[in-house]
Amino acid sequence: MKNYKCDVLVVGGGPAGSNAARYAAKGADVLVIEKKKEIGSPVQCAEGVSEGLFQRLDMKQDKRFISAKIDFVKLISPNGTVIKLDSDKIKYMKGGMVLDREVFDKAIAKEAARNGADFLMKTRFISAKRTGNGVNVKAKHMNEDIEIDAKIVIGADGPPSIVARSLGMDTTVPLRYMESGIQYLMTPMEVEPCIELFFGDCYAPGGYSWVFPKGDDQANVGLGILPSKAKNTAQYYLDKFVERPRFKKAKIVEVNAGAIPVNGPLKEPYMDNLLLVGDAGRFVNPITGGGIHTAIITGNLAGQLAVEAIAKEDYSAKFLKKYNDMWKPEIYEELDKCLKAQEVFMKLTENDLNSIAETMNDLKLDTISTMSIIKAIVAKNPGLLLKFGKFL
Repeated sequence: MKNYKCDVLVVGGGPAGSNAARYAAKGADVLVIEKKKEIGSPVQCAEGVSEGLFQRLDMKQDKRFISAKIDFVKLISPNGTVIKLDSDKIKYMKGGMVLDREVFDKAIAKEAARNGADFLMKTRFISAKRTGNGVNVKAKHMNEDIEIDAKIVIGADGPPSIVARSLGMDTTVPLRYMESGIQYLMTPMEVEPCIELFFGDCYAPGGYSWVFPKGDDQANVGLGILPSKAKNTAQYYLDKFVERPRFKKAKIVEVNAGAIPVNGPLKEPYMDNLLLVGDAGRFVNPITGGGIHTAIITGNLAGQLAVEAIAKEDYSAKFLKKYNDMWKPEIYEELDKCLKAQEVFMKLTENDLNSIAETMNDLKLDTISTMSIIKAIVAKNPGLLLKFGKFL
């Protein structure tokens, strides 16, 4: 059996894992294992981000990364009321765009490789156990059984993290908080430079449906549902959604599906010899289900902390708890606010959503933020005060 040795083993080559490897490789010997044969494919999300992503990523914004620019957003209520918002007025959406994730993900992985990280593709994590010198990992590379000895493992293997479970961490996500998502890449169809979001159980029980432009005549069309609220599968609701006349000529050329944890980050996404990044640590926006931005941030910070741990030869949870002091100032407040907003959203009826949409169309706001919208809505719809009470 072939044996590999490294300082830091990263399990998962998505944006979180590759960015962790990119930073860890600056000061440690890094190996990345990825179960797929190709970084960035198949695509696992709607690919929407803001310009701020590249500032935090500290990589030049290459036009090859971008499929479409976003000028505005349309929010559609159950009765069809459309709210049109300029993206530059929405906090966290300035310079909105839709990525080409295949190109984007590969670019981060290539930067990690340039920094010295090694990659083993088509390598499936099987199990891990702690040893006196770190962690021994069993994996299957192609059809060959291999072992990897590492001092620190960075879990970037999505929810629920098998890596974390193997090392003794409970990463179970209650069904109430595990969203089921599915997306079709469809073409040809008419698209605008905007993101369209459809709210209401008539579209997606417990979630929402979306249309994200991917170029001149194609779009990501998908939805996320909470199985605890839905009577049918995510595919059933998406197939119903694309029966609309606007999709009549469009063909499905790609299908992607997956699970999304929406109950906020783990309180302790670390333990002896282990750091969790991206979806594996549940660093996902509980409202949108988006996780690219937080994947980049947590990957960066975990990579830096791993280098520090290697230098100090301290891989204990006592030392690695510093991870919380690093990521919380950057993203905790926003994720916590979105988790509370999600709890409110779950209580809203379709009539509530229609009333909110009509109210928002009457608003004259210079900037759009969660608080400004909620205060204006409650002012015109006092009956919603109890449902929005957590925010006021």
